[in-house]
Amino acid sequence: FRVMLVFCLLFAAAAGSSYTIDNLSPKLDVHGNIVNAHDGTYRKFGDYWYYHAAEYGLCKEPVRYGCDMTSDHCGFHPNHNVSIWRSKTLASGSWEFVGQAVQCAQEKGCSILYRPHLVYNPNTKLYVLFWNYVSTQSVSKYGVATAVSPEGPFTVQTDNLNVSRWCDKHTQHCGAVQGSCGDFDVFVDKDGSGYIIYSGNYYMSIEKLSADFLSSTGHNASAGGPYGGTVFPEYFVEAPVMFERNGIYYALFGHCCCFCYQGSGIISHTAPHPLGPWTVAGPDLACVPANSSAAASVASAGLTGEPTPGQGCLYNNSHEVSTTRSQQNFVIEVSAPGHDTQYIWTGDRWQQAPDGIKGHEGQYWVPLKFDDNGKLQNVTWVDSFTITE
Repeated sequence: FRVMLVFCLLFAAAAGSSYTIDNLSPKLDVHGNIVNAHDGTYRKFGDYWYYHAAEYGLCKEPVRYGCDMTSDHCGFHPNHNVSIWRSKTLASGSWEFVGQAVQCAQEKGCSILYRPHLVYNPNTKLYVLFWNYVSTQSVSKYGVATAVSPEGPFTVQTDNLNVSRWCDKHTQHCGAVQGSCGDFDVFVDKDGSGYIIYSGNYYMSIEKLSADFLSSTGHNASAGGPYGGTVFPEYFVEAPVMFERNGIYYALFGHCCCFCYQGSGIISHTAPHPLGPWTVAGPDLACVPANSSAAASVASAGLTGEPTPGQGCLYNNSHEVSTTRSQQNFVIEVSAPGHDTQYIWTGDRWQQAPDGIKGHEGQYWVPLKFDDNGKLQNVTWVDSFTITE
């Protein structure tokens, strides 16, 4: 009996636990409230998943064009902050609010705060938190803070990470691919090296961080576009994600979608090393013709709203439809004994809150699929799916 009991326990551990992610319902906390958290990173440290995210205000946002088209500028208030949530699973109803890591209103010169990213630095044994913010002078920068725990408290180390293409157009002469810095992601390789992929003046590039992740080395990746080949060739892009799978490095981003209802696409690049050379892996993975079966599957979500012209999948006079109806946020890596690692794509569903409140806008999650050569497959709409860990 004892041998059988041990065998059953080992089998249960190997099998892992499974739960369902429902894309038709908002993410809830342990009290049944909608989680006011957007953008951000999901990473597991110890027994908990931690979600470091942007908390938006509770202003009411009418269903219309996104990006500052409301009378009170809903979504562009200084009450944004970096909130910390934790859970032992990624399931809705399990999220517990830990506290706030950074408050925009308390940071010098901060008027709007977006897209926080947390990583662990194995060199310094510190958790490093990055965020994008717009200053009171309308210049966009990156702030960086550190802590000994993912729950904080965090100490601000710099209010302007020195990435190569940052340039203040109000006081400096800037080149064609230089300017304020926007959406970004931070990637830590297996050797402990850190990299930032970021948009500047609507172009994307990657550069290596210092060993403590508190500054840029100025070492830029080979990406095949302007600025000496260090910028990706695509223009008017944002919302990047960077990760590695089986020795292949992936950089994903889409055309700008400033709170756009219709959602954006996924342009995929791959490389043998974070510094390149990077090559485009094929056509957009999520923008499809409006009359396609993939577009029809999105109708099950019952979405209504007015798209923002020229943004997301409508960029450059396109008439395509986003199969995710969201803008890319982050790729979660979920490991389980006896199972292949799942790569869960997440995107923010702007203008789609069930009650019209900005802070209640949810996310769309879907497992990424790869062919035998590691090429990403087209991303489609699913109402729900199962995670095993």
